[in-house]
Amino acid sequence: MKRIAILSETSLASGRQIVIGVSRFLDERGNWSAFQHSGPLGALTPSAIMQWEGDGMIARIANKELLDMILSKGVPTVDVLGNVAESPLPLVKCDDRAIGRTVARHFLESGYRNFGFIGLEDERWSMERQQGFSEVVEAQGYPVRMCLINQSDPKPVNDNLGWVKDWLASLRTPSALMVASDQFAPIVFEACHQLQLSIPEHMSVVGVDNDQPFCNLCRPRLSSVEPNHSRVGYRAVELLERLMRGESMEKRTIEVRQHTLHQRLSSGFMVVDDEALVKGLNYIREHAAMGVALDEVASAAGLSRSVLQRRFRQRFNRTVGEVILSEKLRISRDLLAHTQLSLAEVAERSGFNCQEYMTSIFRKHLQTTPRKFRGK
Repeated sequence: MKRIAILSETSLASGRQIVIGVSRFLDERGNWSAFQHSGPLGALTPSAIMQWEGDGMIARIANKELLDMILSKGVPTVDVLGNVAESPLPLVKCDDRAIGRTVARHFLESGYRNFGFIGLEDERWSMERQQGFSEVVEAQGYPVRMCLINQSDPKPVNDNLGWVKDWLASLRTPSALMVASDQFAPIVFEACHQLQLSIPEHMSVVGVDNDQPFCNLCRPRLSSVEPNHSRVGYRAVELLERLMRGESMEKRTIEVRQHTLHQRLSSGFMVVDDEALVKGLNYIREHAAMGVALDEVASAAGLSRSVLQRRFRQRFNRTVGEVILSEKLRISRDLLAHTQLSLAEVAERSGFNCQEYMTSIFRKHLQTTPRKFRGK
């Protein structure tokens, strides 16, 4: 039986998905077993690695110290991070530049002209995402403002709230912001809240990793790119198998290009540079579930009813009432997908008078019923 070790933190989605990919390979082989290191990789000691007995390793090698420990062990190893430039080990990783390019195109297609990027300056994956993002944006003639955090700074990332606030305040609105990893989204959302910048009306935000705890706790929910880290894990152990057979793979790099952009409310918005419309849209989003009248939206926007209706038709090709109904449908779909509330409770919480009315609206606009939608 082949025995391998997986050195990959599982506190984030990327590490968990790598383990899932390795597990799928092991299921297919049947005669392999794996040791999963639990806890932060920074807590690993040379003695812990030397005491392990096995045939090969899959490792997210974050620094030179961990690389040296692994090289001293002398077993075939595949890196699944790529942070150490001088590493002689074969590497399997996501195509991070392609991820950045996808986010840039998403924002450009929505009409944005002001762009920002927040990430880590000492992590290869973060900088490659920034490079791909900037490449596409700058090719269209727009600059990208950077907020790069140095992890060697003794302060935790979340202690940079004041700095992030100052940086966000310097951006022109509406702006499109790529966050290198979902784990940084909470600090961005908190800074926007304190600055009274609405998401997505003033600041459209997209993260990376589709890490559900971060995406779902953000309000509005965070749009995010899901790299295929499970494929990275699978390809890495495929490569490891060849190494353990004695094949030479030194410095070989495989990039997994597949990724998916999950668009949620944090970026599900065409850019609007009319502040009155932004105020009206904000009011609809915050009050649609409680019942919203045209007069209330007009008052929030500081416009007459007729002017508000005309501007909505000109900008969105929809009436105010149609936008309100669309928001109620969005809320109901979200509740059906993410909660176990009864259909009657979903109808009440999304601003429909009753379950029967919600069902008729679903049939008319979505060609399905709430029950069938939840079943999908």
